[in-house]
Amino acid sequence: YNNVSQLSLKYIYQSQMVVDIELAGYKIIYELLKVLIEAIMSPKKAYSQQILRRIPAQYDIYSDSNYIKILSVLDYISGMTDVYALDLYRKINGMSLPMI
Repeated sequence: YNNVSQLSLKYIYQSQMVVDIELAGYKIIYELLKVLIEAIMSPKKAYSQQILRRIPAQYDIYSDSNYIKILSVLDYISGMTDVYALDLYRKINGMSLPMI
């Protein structure tokens, strides 16, 4: 059992591809948190208003409580699939545009 565990750790969980994917995931989550929290904390800015339109109405991003607003952003991001988070990250960063 220990040998299998060590081999899988070395060749699967710590492989270059897995590490690269994890690093990209951290960057995506970091950027989404940064942009969305900045938008809810400064909702009057034009860019913030555009970002806030991306957040579904079920999330209480216009609460009077900063705690509730931040919790809503965390709830929104934690409910994203990997594909959705990557798509939103690409759109926010101008890497992906809708087809015209």
